[in-house]
Amino acid sequence: MRSTDPSPAGAESSQAAILLAAVEAMEGTLAVAEALVAERRAVDLTGLEGEIGRLCAACLAAPRAMAPALRLRLESLLRAHDRLRAALAPP
Repeated sequence: MRSTDPSPAGAESSQAAILLAAVEAMEGTLAVAEALVAERRAVDLTGLEGEIGRLCAACLAAPRAMAPALRLRLESLLRAHDRLRAALAPP
């Protein structure tokens, strides 16, 4: 059984781990979506946009020390999303 640290530092560490895991999952989802688009398969960005919005909202509550790393990761997600939008745009 894993012990939990009830201290504020333990809570921040746990929150950071969960948030980073969510960012990594979204990176994976966007990579799959990009691969599908490259194969000329249909992709609906509506669900992805909602998830990215929730992820951004969660990042606002992240520990201040995480801000620089999260910013870089979120900027990368935004670039991937923009690539998808451009690839799906009608010619």
